[in-house]
Amino acid sequence: MEHHPLTPSQSAVLFVLMSQARDVPNPELRALAPELTRQSRQKLNDLGLIESAKGARNSYVHSLTDRGWAWCARELDQPPPKGAQPPIRALYAVMAGIGRHLAADDLRLHEVFRPASADPAPETATADTAPVAAGDDIEGRIRDVYTHTAGGPGAWVPLTALRLRLSDVATAELDDALVRLQRRPGVSLIPQEDQLLLTDADRSAAVRVGSQLCHLFAIEDI
Repeated sequence: MEHHPLTPSQSAVLFVLMSQARDVPNPELRALAPELTRQSRQKLNDLGLIESAKGARNSYVHSLTDRGWAWCARELDQPPPKGAQPPIRALYAVMAGIGRHLAADDLRLHEVFRPASADPAPETATADTAPVAAGDDIEGRIRDVYTHTAGGPGAWVPLTALRLRLSDVATAELDDALVRLQRRPGVSLIPQEDQLLLTDADRSAAVRVGSQLCHLFAIEDI
């Protein structure tokens, strides 16, 4: 994929959208990043780096696409754009440091930048409610669900099926466990190759691995 050079302001907007990892309304974006002009918005949309849609009060809401995440990942080891002022150069210095950390620990951007969890805070334990054990084995539960759901070792299971049977696990916690598991030998998370087969539920259940949204899970040795 071609790595398009952008202006300092456009680059900063992408990094801010990456840091938020969610849909960002225009008023919030203005408070966090350089102004996203109509011309820049159109360019970033045309390049497929962001998606912009009209939200409440006819104001735009912006989000980083998979291609935008990939652009940010590749930009981590690039010099600041030509003509960048000191604040943008400082931003690039910080992002380069993050890039070195990711490379050293074999991490992906989405494992660092994620939206705040919408899950409610756990209730305080009482005599009638025992606290959740810190050692609860989410990965073990995933393996158990896979064993009882898959047609056999290595069979692909939609993430919708896993989430349905693990609905008591917080979304972020389950995502983290799936990403950890897929790094192990014999465990795979892949996108659905034929995107036309995806339902809305499949898209909502996807887990981001690097720049890809993955929908299918498999364990070869169960």
